[in-house]
Amino acid sequence: MTRPARGSRKPTTRSRKRKPAPTVPRSLVRHPLVRLAIFIALSGGCVALIIAAMVLFNYDRLAARYDLTAVDRMPLESTVTDGTGALIGYLHGENVGSPVALEKVSPHFLNALVAREDSRFYTHHGIDHRGLVRAWLRNFQEKRTVQGASTLTMQLTRMTYGLTGRTMQRKLLEMAIARRIEKNFSKEEIIALYVNRIFLGTGMNGIEQAAQGYFGKPASDLTLPEAAMLAGVIRAPNGFSPFRSYDAARREMRSTLHRMADEGFITEDEASAMETARPEVLPQSRWMEMLRRHAKISEQNHLLKMVDDEVGAMFPFLAGVGGLKVRTTFDIRLQSAAEEAVARHLTALESQPGYPHPTLADHFEGEPAYLQAATVVMENFTGAMRAVVGGRDFSHSAFNRATQAQRPMGSIFKPLVYGAAFERGLFPGMLVSDGAIEPGEIKWDKIGWSPANSDGVFGGMLTVETGLIKSRNTMTVRVGEWAGIEHVLAMMEHSGLGAPERAGPTAPLYIGTVGADVRGVTSGYTIFATGGIRHEPYFIESVTDRDGAVLYEHVDANYRVLSPGAAWLTSNILKKVLEEGGTAASLRELGFTAAAGGKTGTTNDFQDAWFVGYTSRLAGGVWIGLDQPGKIMEGAYGGRIALPVWNDIMKEAERIGYEFTDFAEPEEVISMELCRETGLLAGEGCAASRNVYVEQVPHDLIPRKFCKTAH
Repeated sequence: MTRPARGSRKPTTRSRKRKPAPTVPRSLVRHPLVRLAIFIALSGGCVALIIAAMVLFNYDRLAARYDLTAVDRMPLESTVTDGTGALIGYLHGENVGSPVALEKVSPHFLNALVAREDSRFYTHHGIDHRGLVRAWLRNFQEKRTVQGASTLTMQLTRMTYGLTGRTMQRKLLEMAIARRIEKNFSKEEIIALYVNRIFLGTGMNGIEQAAQGYFGKPASDLTLPEAAMLAGVIRAPNGFSPFRSYDAARREMRSTLHRMADEGFITEDEASAMETARPEVLPQSRWMEMLRRHAKISEQNHLLKMVDDEVGAMFPFLAGVGGLKVRTTFDIRLQSAAEEAVARHLTALESQPGYPHPTLADHFEGEPAYLQAATVVMENFTGAMRAVVGGRDFSHSAFNRATQAQRPMGSIFKPLVYGAAFERGLFPGMLVSDGAIEPGEIKWDKIGWSPANSDGVFGGMLTVETGLIKSRNTMTVRVGEWAGIEHVLAMMEHSGLGAPERAGPTAPLYIGTVGADVRGVTSGYTIFATGGIRHEPYFIESVTDRDGAVLYEHVDANYRVLSPGAAWLTSNILKKVLEEGGTAASLRELGFTAAAGGKTGTTNDFQDAWFVGYTSRLAGGVWIGLDQPGKIMEGAYGGRIALPVWNDIMKEAERIGYEFTDFAEPEEVISMELCRETGLLAGEGCAASRNVYVEQVPHDLIPRKFCKTAH
């Protein structure tokens, strides 16, 4: 029986009448509402197409900024040195694999990889549109992300440029870059770069490391079950690692084998036959020893994390490539001294009888509840950070208390209040009341706040400098009112301690109730040594790539915070804080003899202990407290527990060659008779009421008017 030719119809004895296709009445089409609906639909479609085109154009433009030469550069460790060139450590030295040519990779693994991760790899142009639609529909149904649609090219994009996050913006950028990669590299080049970079768990990067680490053989010798197991590891390298969960790794192996059968790389019979295979995985200890021997791994610490975070933010497109030489401002000699000083003094505190908190020695797991400390040492005239201690043990907590923690400043904020007041006509020898703040005295304060002094005693009229030397709260509030709250807030912002809108105009701010980090506070104190100039703190000096090209060199950023005269007047008082009668007089008793100024700080109920001081060259800040704010111990004043740490650091700085000289004087200082009440040039009424005194006045702060007040 022959089949009728295509297109012919077998004659039938009876024909059917075909029903006419339904038509839309012309009158309905002409109806204004229908025509409006059609117009809106067409317009909406056009607008949607225009928006889509604009989005694609925008992400193509963003993608064009990424250097494609980074794609075929295999990862290298980045080297971090201190300011003298001494090695601090490596960034991502453990992420450097052993690249091999594609022909030296088992075909079993290449087939398993494509079947498991990107079955249409050889036919798409960087984006698997079918897979993308399928994944989005599935995720929409589940109302959560349960399926991805990343091609091997998109995954290579992430690995190369360090793209992170699960946002739509990141995905669109990833797609745009993937299209560029597909236009510039062959499929063989893309898959070769992929297999040499892919992370396969437990510090293994690239197929060669994984084959050697898990099975003790080169990638070319992987068997089908071994290849399927490694391809299954990719989606969750740590969760499916054969070292950690052999059963999970075998489950992924079986799944991959059947995916290979579905894609025609092997038969279903072969997949079924291999299901029961149990690839022999070597001990993890063997691999860890290999990693220690061959990879460049540094013990992680706060310095390296700071550098890693900063360089990653500066050059995100090089995150997966490395090979950088990062020169920092740190001095590992001073860094060691700072770490040792913190360890020694806090261990001594913990060993005191009746110490009320857990100790570092007793810590086992979880967030540390023991006493913490943070220190920063920086150059006054450049802002270069020489040492940073972010906590006592990085392995217990990576949180950097020197740069990330915002702790109440207490009395260490007071010098900025006095500096702001000196700029507005106050002088150290003028008289200010130490009495209680009376209701309504601070006219803009709505809560009627009245602070006590730390000794619980109120005094009479005292000189302004006494208020700072003795750290008198009530006097500081009145000095702040002389300056004006708006000027104190501006001083706070310009000194690097925070924005005024964060602090808010509250009267307690005068005595340091607002929080700041140790880096910011230390930077703020440098202005007293530099004549009022603040240099932005920094710790990256330069970055060069693997070819020696300079990617970044630091350029000093500085600006004036205080007038030279106001900075000098404040500094003179802070020098007296370290002498007999000052809150930091114990520094001289500890044997530190160089010219210096500084201030202690202790917050309510001994929750935060501070000392911030400076010499002619270096400024240093020390904070001690608990991560969860609480009373450190009775009598935990900043001058008692924080100042000794500063002393040890600065003594070591002197020993290793940092020179501390006398502070520079202003160009012209004049002895002048002033009124003790107004700060103006003494008038006849001042002399009659015995309100005249002699002040050393910097040229830029000379009053221009005579006092006419009737005292």
